[in-house]
Amino acid sequence: MNDSPLTLVRAEDGDWLAIDAEDRVIGRAGPSRRAGFISVDAWTAAAFDLLAAALLAELPPPLFTLVADGDHELLAAWRRHGFAPHRREALYRIPLDPPPAVTPPGAWRVRSAPGVAPFLAAQADPADGAAVAVIEQAGGIAVETTVELVRS
Repeated sequence: MNDSPLTLVRAEDGDWLAIDAEDRVIGRAGPSRRAGFISVDAWTAAAFDLLAAALLAELPPPLFTLVADGDHELLAAWRRHGFAPHRREALYRIPLDPPPAVTPPGAWRVRSAPGVAPFLAAQADPADGAAVAVIEQAGGIAVETTVELVRS
C-alpha cells in the first residue's frame, strides 16, 4: 500500500483522478450515466475518501450509488461519507429456451456472445414478493444483488 500524498486532477472526460507521489493513477470518480448516481473506483481508502469528498463538494444531493451485496468494506467507505442503504435490487437471468410462459414487466433481452444462449434479464427488489414471483414463474434465477445507497 502506498501511503504517499495524493493529488486530485481532472481527466479529459471530467472525472476526478487520484494520483500518487509516483504519478500513478490510483483512483477515478465521477457521475455515472444514470442521473443522480456517482461512482468511485480506488485502490486505497485514502484515495476513495479524497475522490468521494471531491464529488460530494460539487454535486447537489440527493446522490446515489450501488454496492454489491456483501461488499462490507465498500459499504463502510460510503457510510463514512454520509450514505445510507436505500433499497436492494436483485438482477435475474431468465432463459429463453424454452421461452418463458410469462415475460416479467421491465425484462430486457441481453445480447450474448457467440456460443452463449440468449437470455432475458430483469431487476426487482427482493422484498417485492409479487415481482419476484413473476420473475421466478418465468424461470428467473437471481445472479447478483446490489444495495442502493443514498445521501440526501
